[in-house]
Amino acid sequence: MMGAAGRRRSPTLNLFLLGAGFNIDATHEAGPVYGNSIYAGHYRIDCGYPLVADVLKLCFRLDRLPEGKSVEDLFSEAVSSGNYKPLERLVGRLMEADYRLAQKLASSNTPNSYRKFFEELSDAEFLTFNYDSLPEIFLAQLRRWCPEDGYGVPVATERQFGANLPAGARSASLVLHLHGSLCVYAAEDEIRGTPFERVAELIHRGRPLYTFDADSITPCFPGYRRKMSNTGRVGIEERVIAPVPDKNEDLKQAFIRETYAKALSLLRETGTLVAIGYSFNVHDRVSYAPLLEALARSSERTLTIVSPQANEVRDRIAEEYPRLRVEVVQKTVREWAGDSFQVSKDGKSL
Repeated sequence: MMGAAGRRRSPTLNLFLLGAGFNIDATHEAGPVYGNSIYAGHYRIDCGYPLVADVLKLCFRLDRLPEGKSVEDLFSEAVSSGNYKPLERLVGRLMEADYRLAQKLASSNTPNSYRKFFEELSDAEFLTFNYDSLPEIFLAQLRRWCPEDGYGVPVATERQFGANLPAGARSASLVLHLHGSLCVYAAEDEIRGTPFERVAELIHRGRPLYTFDADSITPCFPGYRRKMSNTGRVGIEERVIAPVPDKNEDLKQAFIRETYAKALSLLRETGTLVAIGYSFNVHDRVSYAPLLEALARSSERTLTIVSPQANEVRDRIAEEYPRLRVEVVQKTVREWAGDSFQVSKDGKSL
């Protein structure tokens, strides 16, 4: 694997933005998942990747949004009041989907649209607003991604003894989590001392140390172990995530700020972006606006939207960003894979 710094850019490099809709076909393609219980016997496990409506029910026990509010508003209010229960429910569902669905599809010998996507588009970088690790699981299986540099910033890891991993592992594809990742935490403090010293020091770092701890989905990354904090258990509030509507404050986190900077650099360099399953919701404009503004200033200025609602999204984006050339593919990931990833009526594929 070649490092990001030493990687030679291809003029045909593909840059993708992955939204929640990117994961939806994974539930169908992986097939039903069953468990066994001494109380319920053989039962089906509901572990699909959630859309916004699913998040509303799962995290807040609501059937519909309160008037004038978004899901992001609800998360913001909960976190601001110190209530992390809704966020914990979301994290639990996403990690279970990663463990049961993404890992199954990535390691399966049976062809599926996601494996085809990551295999065929080998010269690609990925931006995502999702917190799940589906792209990393597939790319790690293909030996094109490792946590040390695959997030776009240096991340500390702990490898299993005797792991079959190259000594200087570097990622061929980046996965830039623009809102952070559930598998990364920032250690702003560290304890320095040895077992032979009576007093240890708590040192505040000038720059946070980013650390890879995949928690319950660690088995999805063969060769790696959980790297635990030496100052105690890592809670959900320490993870590098930002689930709030006005993310300006959270974007001050160095991890997310650096990830955005890397994403904007890639956008200016490539001039094209393929958004899959991302709705460009007006409530999340503060998140995607920097990306589209950078794209609009590039030479190519081409945005391709892959979604069953692509036409509707295009109309909104074209009105707000008239300099962009917006193409549409009204398909899900599975349908698009069946069409050899065509992006135009003349049969042009990525």
